Amino acid sequence: MGLDSIELVLAFEDEFGISIDDADAAELVTPRAVADYVIGRLGNVSGARGHCLSQAGFYRIRSALVRQFGALRKDVRPDTPIRNFLGRNIRRQWLELGKAIDASQLPSLECRKSIAYPLLIGIPVSGLTLAVLAGASRWWLVSAIILFFLAALIAIEKLSDLIPKNLTTIASLVPYTRVKNPEEWTRDYVLQKVIQITSMQLGVPIEKIQPDSHFVDDLGMD
Repeated sequence: MGLDSIELVLAFEDEFGISIDDADAAELVTPRAVADYVIGRLGNVSGARGHCLSQAGFYRIRSALVRQFGALRKDVRPDTPIRNFLGRNIRRQWLELGKAIDASQLPSLECRKSIAYPLLIGIPVSGLTLAVLAGASRWWLVSAIILFFLAALIAIEKLSDLIPKNLTTIASLVPYTRVKNPEEWTRDYVLQKVIQITSMQLGVPIEKIQPDSHFVDDLGMD
């Protein structure tokens, strides 16, 4: 499978919440074939709303890790540690991962206790000491404690680089992942979504894509 075809398959998996193995993907050569495959995988059109959201969430996470973090599909399993796919700049990548899986409520990274506790105690105490030595009034002393405590919290947030303990595996990310759960999917709806995705992924104007256009011969997919 070429790069275009891999990206297209991942986009279909992401949109419809299904897994498409390589053998099946090789047979899906037109938008109509993909739409029929999707409908078949969902069991029936009326049952589309009942497809497993947790499974759909996992496929979306896998798609994001493959596309944006260079992971291999075979390496992304529910019990795989998330840390396996994040590099040294974990703070930036954690934000990117949250955006990729549309997890607006993804918990923040945690700070190491050996760093957090000294900061939480040391900064306010140091600030209070300076304020006392400067002869600050009681009101200024209270203000100093609050300000330096907030400064400690900001410092801790900036130095946080540990994945929360309750989010150690790919499966633990699923509840935070927003997945599509349409009330009703018709065959025509699925086909039109397939054509839209094909247009976006291959850069082909949507009006040039027909249900039976061949991805390789007609649309130039590699």
